[in-house]
Amino acid sequence: MSKVSWDKLSKEDQALVKKVSREAQLDQRALWDKSVADYSSKLKAAGIQFIDVDQKPFFDATAPVRAKYGAQFADLMKRINDVK
Repeated sequence: MSKVSWDKLSKEDQALVKKVSREAQLDQRALWDKSVADYSSKLKAAGIQFIDVDQKPFFDATAPVRAKYGAQFADLMKRINDVK
């Protein structure tokens, strides 16, 4: 939504849009997780092998980037890490 359109909404409508947007976000994530689980089961049943990757080496390798640029994104990175 553009800022111009957003600013035209009343505070009550802005709050409602935020509320239903968050609800839609959570519903979409649940649908996505179910879809991934369903397709993963079908693929495994068809003989496809899934390989779990150790993410720690990648995380460690990007530590200098996070150290250099991460301060401004600290809240976002925390939220992402909390989801895992």
